[in-house]
Amino acid sequence: MDWLFIVKPADTAPDGGARARDRMLELAETAPRREWCLSRWRRMGPGDRLWIYFAAPLREIAAVAEIEDEPYEVAAGQRQPWRFTAKLDAAATRRLHRDPVPLHALSNRHPQGVTRVKDDDLGLLLDHAGWGRRAGRT
Repeated sequence: MDWLFIVKPADTAPDGGARARDRMLELAETAPRREWCLSRWRRMGPGDRLWIYFAAPLREIAAVAEIEDEPYEVAAGQRQPWRFTAKLDAAATRRLHRDPVPLHALSNRHPQGVTRVKDDDLGLLLDHAGWGRRAGRT
């Protein structure tokens, strides 16, 4: 499965998010294995892809990672009690960094939380990542 993971970089970056996108590329190249947080459990698993959407103000998908494990709960009662590990794909993230997918190009123009990528949008994401449509999952 393919998932859209929303990052709100404007909350922490005074440059409006460009630095967050650059930082994600740097991480893909230097420390690609990351722990990601969720507010609630999702039916994701090893081999699923995580498309990283920078929500404000860029509104574009500019990175991708492969999920390595199922979400696990670390502590109930926290704002984001679920964690999973995913490895950023350096080559695909580099391509997406150069040629991001703008939100307006997707059929889901109002994503909320972590959501599945719509089938209609997957081909466009794969093309921008340099994988072409043959890398899609059935």
